[in-house]
Amino acid sequence: MCKLGGLGVIIRELDHPDSDVRKLSAWILGKASQNNPYVQKQVLELGALATLMKLVNSSSADEATKAFYAVSALIRNNVAGQQLFFAEAGDKMLQDILSSLSVDARLRRKAVFLVGDLAECQLENIDKAEMPFFSNQFFLKSVVDLTASSDLDLQEKALVAIKNLLQLRTTEAMVFKEFCRLDDALERMKKQLEDLMLDEDHREYVTDVESLRKEVELSFQAKLGNVRYQSETPLDL
Repeated sequence: MCKLGGLGVIIRELDHPDSDVRKLSAWILGKASQNNPYVQKQVLELGALATLMKLVNSSSADEATKAFYAVSALIRNNVAGQQLFFAEAGDKMLQDILSSLSVDARLRRKAVFLVGDLAECQLENIDKAEMPFFSNQFFLKSVVDLTASSDLDLQEKALVAIKNLLQLRTTEAMVFKEFCRLDDALERMKKQLEDLMLDEDHREYVTDVESLRKEVELSFQAKLGNVRYQSETPLDL
């Protein structure tokens, strides 16, 4: 498909007046790009990312979700794609999705999953400068606030993202504590999970989520401990 120019044909269909054609085109690009650096490179060079990001703002939840799927597939494990994504204000797009209660739940799940994935990619590329938005307090709060959702799947994905964000060098423990109120969020979630464990049908899954919550709590306390240690240790002269 790449060699015969098929990708260019599909990308042009992203501007088709029929929403179903746009959705199918986005899905094909996402499917073709997933874990395929060669296709990712071709699609990015053909300028599809900006168009797909515009479709994420579609009033159609299905179209927005398919477009986001393609965006995620294009930039996952692809540093060049991520840089282009941020240049197109991808961080603002993510924050808008995460902080809006009116956005379709599927889209919010995909968005917070991508945040966790991007943070993990950053951890794997420690020689690369961390993107400024990772340390943006409003962005971090939009992720932490998802732990208050009644959607357990969304909560779990938020915990994974927070766990990865806590490990980054540029995220500050005191921002998580004082601005995001992460300690309160984790305690509130603990009580919610305790209630959910009373339901035998969901107990196994809830137990897994609680284990993840504890991991996040330990990581958070460790990050806070480092701050306290540095403030108490005199600087070497």
